[in-house]
Amino acid sequence: MSYFAENLRKAIFDKRIKAVDVANATKITPSVISRYLTGAHQPSTDNLLAISKYLEISPEALLSSSDAPESSGSSKYISSDKDKIIAVQEELIEHLQKRVKELEEALGKKITPVEENREIDYSAIVKVDQKKIKEFQERIKELEKQLEMTTKLKNDLLEKLYPTGSS
Repeated sequence: MSYFAENLRKAIFDKRIKAVDVANATKITPSVISRYLTGAHQPSTDNLLAISKYLEISPEALLSSSDAPESSGSSKYISSDKDKIIAVQEELIEHLQKRVKELEEALGKKITPVEENREIDYSAIVKVDQKKIKEFQERIKELEKQLEMTTKLKNDLLEKLYPTGSS
C-alpha cells in the first residue's frame, strides 16, 4: 500500500469521519476515494490539494513516509477540544461520586412516621426500608460502573494525549 493510502486512511480515522465525507466535501467521487484508500491510484495534484485542505493536513504529510501526518494548523483546536472533553469527563466523575455518596448517606437514614397518634405497622416500614435499601444499592452499583467507565475513558484519552511510554 502507498504512503498516501496509509496516511489518508489514518487521517480519516483520526478525524472520525468517513471516506464518503471526504468525497462529498472535495467533490471527488466515492469510487476514486476508495481507489486512493486501497492504493490502486495516486491523486492528481488538484485532488491532493482538495483532500489536504479538507483534512487540514499538508499535502507533503499525506505523501510522506512519516507515521504521523502533520496538521496544517488545526492542532491547537484539536488540543483545545481534547481539553474540553477531559474537563467534561472530570465533571461527570465528580457528579457520579457525589451521587454515590448521597445514596450511601440515604441508606443510613431511617423512615420515620410523621403522625405520633397513629398505630404504626412496623413490619411495613421494615419492608419499605429493605426495598429502598435494595434500590439504592442497585443504583450505587450502576453509578459505580458509570464512574469506572468514565474514569477509564478519561485515562485512555490522557494516555493518548500525553504518552508515558509505559505501554
